[in-house]
Amino acid sequence: MLQHSIRVVDQFGSQLSIQATFHRNLAQPYALNHLKHITVDGEDIRPSFEMLFQSTITAKIYRIVS
Repeated sequence: MLQHSIRVVDQFGSQLSIQATFHRNLAQPYALNHLKHITVDGEDIRPSFEMLFQSTITAKIYRIVS
């Protein structure tokens, strides 16, 4: 697994810099289609089909911005 810092925005417009974990892929190590989960406040959140991430703890929804 590879980790990389990315920026996300929640449904209220707040931007955060968080850690993302990717499946290992040597050709494109940080391609979004290889994204396993993001980590926000210690919670690992897996993406939906729309590449949105909903926290089961806070119910906030996150979208990757960069």
